Amino acid sequence: MRHREDGAGRFARAAVVAAALGWAIPIAWAQAPVGEAVTPAETRMKADVSFLADDAREGRAPGTAGIEAAADRIAEQFKAMGLKPAAGADGYFQKFAITGQPRAGQPMELAAKGPDGAMIAATAREDFNALAIGSSGSVDAAPIVFVGYGVTADRPDLKYDEYDGLDVAGKVVLVLRREPQLNDDSSPFDGKKTSDFATFRHKATNAFQHGAAMLVLVNDKAGLGDDADSLLNLGSAGPDSITTLPVVHVTRAFAEKLLKAAGEPDLATLEAEIDKDLKPRSRELKGVALTSKITIDRPHVETRNVVGVLEGSGPHADETVIVGGHYDHLGRGGMFSGSLAFLSADIHNGADDNASGTAMVLELARRLAARPDAPARRVVFMTFSGEERGLLGSQHYVENPLFPLDSTVTMFNFDMVGRLDAESELTMIGTGSSPGFGDLVEVLGKSAGFRIKKVTGMTDGFGGSDHQPFYGKEVPILFAFTGLHSDYHRPSDDWQKINYAGMARIADYCELLLLDVVRRPDRPEFVRAAAAPRHGEGGASASSGMNVSLRVMPDYADESRSGMRISDVIKGGPAEKAGLKGGDVIVGIGGKPVATIYDYMESLGRYKPGDVVDVQIKRDGKDVTLPVSLDKSNAPPKQ
Repeated sequence: MRHREDGAGRFARAAVVAAALGWAIPIAWAQAPVGEAVTPAETRMKADVSFLADDAREGRAPGTAGIEAAADRIAEQFKAMGLKPAAGADGYFQKFAITGQPRAGQPMELAAKGPDGAMIAATAREDFNALAIGSSGSVDAAPIVFVGYGVTADRPDLKYDEYDGLDVAGKVVLVLRREPQLNDDSSPFDGKKTSDFATFRHKATNAFQHGAAMLVLVNDKAGLGDDADSLLNLGSAGPDSITTLPVVHVTRAFAEKLLKAAGEPDLATLEAEIDKDLKPRSRELKGVALTSKITIDRPHVETRNVVGVLEGSGPHADETVIVGGHYDHLGRGGMFSGSLAFLSADIHNGADDNASGTAMVLELARRLAARPDAPARRVVFMTFSGEERGLLGSQHYVENPLFPLDSTVTMFNFDMVGRLDAESELTMIGTGSSPGFGDLVEVLGKSAGFRIKKVTGMTDGFGGSDHQPFYGKEVPILFAFTGLHSDYHRPSDDWQKINYAGMARIADYCELLLLDVVRRPDRPEFVRAAAAPRHGEGGASASSGMNVSLRVMPDYADESRSGMRISDVIKGGPAEKAGLKGGDVIVGIGGKPVATIYDYMESLGRYKPGDVVDVQIKRDGKDVTLPVSLDKSNAPPKQ
């Protein structure tokens, strides 16, 4: 499950005999201790989870031998059950490529020329490093502008713009890291804690939206002290490109040479002056020009969804029910991996997230495949890769479906179903995506001894897992989830902590739900849920400073970097009311250009609820501008 900041992200054996009698017999449930297995179902799922969450799987990060071994085992299980490969797949696999880890490429060059024509040379890995948050690119004899900390702040308690009055279009901006008055608790910024204006995202997006051609970062003395001249490595600021600009980090010694050549004060003096009165000291470095060629290679790695098909029989045999869950996880974690123990390099085994959901898919496949009669509808069992990277596997499937989406009647998703608590609370998300789903999950849940927590609206359960792309294609969804816990996205999420008896109960319950949908004479009708208060936007607003929301879901699989593509809009939200729709590409907000999701987040952060802003989009190759009345985001406080 992706680390999410919305309401959905803060969210056991059903009585088969009782079900056969009309779901009317209450049962007192006993469970084996956590980590133990007693019944055959528990034993099977424990075997699946312990294999997937073993250290030998290396945390199942795409591109590793561990995830390949996991995919092979899942495919072998599907074959052993008698499930068939899907037409158009490569055996049991649907292959797709995702962006791998960035690498410094060639050329990697940076040099300046002073007013007297003297060269100020820089050596890679000694005087500068490229940062992976930027892109490959070049500048040729571009003027350099010192822009302080690169901050543009416009809020009631803080009006501070270091770009005010400057023309940086086509120029290189030299920017200090962090923010002014860093160690001053009375600062209108956030003092020692640092604010959103100190982030790489703010500096990069602000430079891009002011038309700069390149961003050059330099350490601030206040933030790093004796380490102020140490260079960041390629991935130190994050492995993913957040801007179309090339971004480099230079030593203070090199930056001082640029300032000296232009006859300007040194960095320490400029920092002290800014801190003293909180007034920008931005200026062009007259007569100094920079030439640079930056190359960052982003090789693609192949990964695989695993797909097994149980064909149906009868008048609805060409209709499809999908049962899915992701099998990838975070590998060895690390900064920006999604790990909440980001300083650890230990294997993140992901037993609950999501070996448990994968084991649930396998268990339901075994049960349906073992039935003597073919199901009334085709059932496709699918485990997705790339979920932790942005729902990439499920997004790839809906863009390249192996079975028509217009005849796909429901998607069941399982993500983190291994920690059923003592109260037997099971969250069922998407109960409002089809009429009757809410009553169905509640009635069967009560008979199975669960305390069902229903999440009806997709504003609460919209993002964060593989049901989302299917919902965006108007497929009804049901998503089972036992809740977050202290081991979430940490190396401690191990197979010994899984409640296998609880998983067996969930399997019994969800088997009945699945059979109801498979057998019903009429396919479930899709209903798009109305907007309601929610936390964040598309998993992208924690620490973004966003107070408003368009209520859209970005297309995380889009790598065009020519705007932020929308995969879907939430019914009743500001975007839908203004006429935006899935497939639109947001290229500007309030006249500021948008090339990436980070530009989008930064732009929205300038507004408050109730503001009306012009949103520029590309639709079918045409430029369209729509006025949007912004809604409150209800983003949570920063951690």
